[in-house]
Amino acid sequence: MTANRNLECPEINQSITALINNAEAVRALSQIVAGTFGPKGLDCMLVDQNGGLIVTNDGATILDAIDITHPVAQILINAIRLHEEKVGDGATTATILAESMITEGVNQVLKGVPVVKVIDGIRFGVDSALLILKEAKISIDGLESPFLEQVALIAARGHHILAELVIKAARTLGEQHLTKPGFKMADQVFAFEGSQTELILGTVINREPLNKVMPSGLEDVKMVVIDDALEPIKVDCQALSTETGFNRQLYNQELLRDSINKLAELGVRGVFVDRSISDQAESWLTDLGFIGVQGVPRREWERLATLTGARPIKRGDLLKSPAELGSIIGKAAAIIVDQDNRNIRVLGYPEQKMVTLLVGAYSKEVAEERERIVKDAANAVQAAWREGIVPGGGGTELGMARLLNNKTPQDMSRYGYDCVVEALKKPIAQICSNAGYNSFEKMAEVWACQKDTGSLGVGVNCETGQVEDLMESGVYDPYLVKYHALKSAGEVAEAILRINTIIKMKD
Repeated sequence: MTANRNLECPEINQSITALINNAEAVRALSQIVAGTFGPKGLDCMLVDQNGGLIVTNDGATILDAIDITHPVAQILINAIRLHEEKVGDGATTATILAESMITEGVNQVLKGVPVVKVIDGIRFGVDSALLILKEAKISIDGLESPFLEQVALIAARGHHILAELVIKAARTLGEQHLTKPGFKMADQVFAFEGSQTELILGTVINREPLNKVMPSGLEDVKMVVIDDALEPIKVDCQALSTETGFNRQLYNQELLRDSINKLAELGVRGVFVDRSISDQAESWLTDLGFIGVQGVPRREWERLATLTGARPIKRGDLLKSPAELGSIIGKAAAIIVDQDNRNIRVLGYPEQKMVTLLVGAYSKEVAEERERIVKDAANAVQAAWREGIVPGGGGTELGMARLLNNKTPQDMSRYGYDCVVEALKKPIAQICSNAGYNSFEKMAEVWACQKDTGSLGVGVNCETGQVEDLMESGVYDPYLVKYHALKSAGEVAEAILRINTIIKMKD
């Protein structure tokens, strides 16, 4: 390649060498995730030092887990991580676009174009492309729209059951909840090995009650969440050997027993504890008909507290008066012990508006990958509902490249502008390549067909290889995902092309 030939020339100055090395680092990352792109993309296996593995084709997961030390590669990974936090999908698209802009930009610099002009052109090209993208946006009328079902199916990689799970969750939550600031439907996704895939109108605690004698289910139940251990305050071992210390221990045990009795008198029947529950406390809870659960992970008890309105407390808070304890008690429609799946379901009332998208499989690796798929689909559906959709399959990007090609600026920034045009051709080229087709041939066919029809929905059917309007097949992507992927790629390309040299700091 041009970059590699120039790298061997001694006359190349330090800044050019830095640009070439940086472009190579980004290209190496892009090549890792490029093979996972599109409906025919394959999986990547990530293996750690202990033999643990992840099998996935999710670009964000791959980039986040990969072992890499190059500082410029870290810039790209950090940008992709931020992109994923914003919209939750499109990491591979952003990576491919960024790599192409950087590679094309370096090639222009090697031809003598000033870096600042290349950057100006990239910035102008990205801004112009985003305007075209906005004009192509299609609004979603309501949660019953078939467009949302298509978006979910595409993001779920063709898994109908997982796509239906996401759509059902979205419709259960309702329009206002999906647009609520800070709410992410993907945060409601949980994967448990051995569980069934289903939607739960509440939350799930991946633990079992302390023993089989405790109730297997309760309705209209009050509960407390304890961010602590439920056991008597410990007495020092040396003090315990004295009469005073022994009496102190007995007193602490009575305090705990009185606290549990106090909860029972307030109607509480569910106790969910972050740490351990002592044998004595277990016995008292069992006698009083409680469901007691210990070792509840923080993420799970926080969701439980949100659902029920319970305020997480410490062990010492149990000594408060009944009136004060009343304000920390939560309530749910039911607690159900699922003995087959070895977990507990806490169901909320209709007005509590919490769902859990429970994803199951018979192996840990498959369950984790399905969780990633459902999270992608949840993010895509929520993004589509908020800001609408655009044609998918890479046709929108190619259409933007075609329209940008007709408006090339006349100054030197055109060389950077051309970098954006070339980058926008890459998504559909990679999709075709991964599907086993000649990317140049198919891209030329799509370009010509789009020019004739004026439709950005024209793309390649990866099953048949035919060029057709993919919108008729329901191939759509969320507008926000496309928008942020292109915007992130432009910002990363600009940041990396600006790097003139890399210097190691002192320790």
